[in-house]
Formats: sequence, structure tokens, C-alpha cells
Amino acid sequence: MTEAVLLNFWWSLLLIFARIAAFLATVPIFAWRGIPVILRIFTAFVLSVLLALSREGEVAFPATDFELLLLLGKELLTGLVLGFLVYLFLSVFLMAGQFMDHQAGLMMAGAFDPLFGSQVTLLGQFFYFLGIVFYLTINGHHMLFLALKNSFTAVPLTGSMISTPAAWHFLKIFSSLFLIAFQIAAPVIIVLWLTDLALGFLSRVVPQIHVFIVGLPLKIAFVLLIFLLLLPQIGSLMRDLFALLEKDLLLILENW
Repeated sequence: MTEAVLLNFWWSLLLIFARIAAFLATVPIFAWRGIPVILRIFTAFVLSVLLALSREGEVAFPATDFELLLLLGKELLTGLVLGFLVYLFLSVFLMAGQFMDHQAGLMMAGAFDPLFGSQVTLLGQFFYFLGIVFYLTINGHHMLFLALKNSFTAVPLTGSMISTPAAWHFLKIFSSLFLIAFQIAAPVIIVLWLTDLALGFLSRVVPQIHVFIVGLPLKIAFVLLIFLLLLPQIGSLMRDLFALLEKDLLLILENW
């Protein structure tokens, strides 16, 4: 009897660890390359032990190796989907900043960032870290870990794979986030488009003016000015976006 209880506990712990480890491997901050892998594993193991000790019910050990791999794969997929959803919402700010940089001609000022493993632009990186700091300031990480805990109730360890409604809703979120990022950057894009139009008329009226030399620093100055003017409104925007993240997380878990 004791051996059966221990086997059930360690099997439940393994499944919980697979979901949490996959979640931490994709969620921002923990997924950064500067975070040691040992720290991620240790954090995932501690959270798994706490959840395994607090959960009720038993999980039957699979009869075959195929069922074992299938259950582990399902937990890994669940953790990856939830973590990637959080990453998508925070990447909205990165995309919005890159839209601004592209319109202002700051793409050439981009530099390789080891945290992202790719080249990022100045405003994109600043906007992204601003979103993460704001998210931590409003205790969004508490909501995040609470949603992870509730996921074991909404999506049991022996539950089914992701359903069609949940996958379809995930795709709709993925497509809508691009529109949200463009809407955030829209004021800057519109002003810069009008600036390009004015510089075009100026080059026709006064051909002696080198529009490229004059326009590039002018557009950068406009981007920074508009960005500073929009900063007081960004707080409410981020709060609404993170509230949408919480709503979409619950909706995907309910339709899983």
C-alpha cells in the first residue's frame, strides 16, 4: 500500500513538473538566456512539490510506455501553450516599439540582444522592459502563478489534449495581438507619415535642402516627443491589456 501511494505521488509530481517546467521555459523573465537553467529547474521543482502536496485525488500510473509518453507530452504541451500566450501579450510592446523604430528609421540602430537571441531595436526593447516592469508592479506574476495553479483544476493531469475551440481561440488571440501592437504605435506612425509628406513638399519647393539629412533627426525627435506625450496613457493601456491576458487565459483553460 505504501509503495502504491509513493508511486502515485512521484508520478503526479513528474506530470506537474513537466507542465511547470515547460511553462517556465517559455514565459518571459524565466525564459531569458541570462537565467541559469539550474535556477529554472529548481523553481519548477519547488513549485511542483508544493502543488503535488496540496492537490487531492490520485493519478493512475499508465499501463504502457506509450501512455506514459502521451501523458508527459500532453503536460508539456499545456505548459508551452500557457507560457507562450503570456509571451505573446508581452511581445505586443516589443512589436509596437519596432513599428515606431521602423517608421522613424531607427532599425539601423538595432543591436543583438542575448536575452532575445536576436536583433532588437531601441524603442522596442525599452517598451518591452517597461511592460514587464509594469506587470511586476501590479503583481501580475501573482495572477500568473495562480492561473498556473488553477490550470490543474481546469485541465486535469489525465485530461484530454487541447480541444478545437481552445486552439481556435488561441489563433484568434495570436492574430489580434498584431492589430493591438499596430494600434499602440498608430499615433507615432501617423505623425511620421505626415512628416514624410511635409518633407516631400519641402523638397519640391526648396530642392537645395537635403531631405534625408534633415528628415532623419527630425523624425527621431518626433518619435521621442510623441512617445513621451503618450507615456501617461500607457499605464491604463497596459492595465487593460493585462486584464485581457487574464481573461483569455481563463477562457482557454475553460475551453480546453
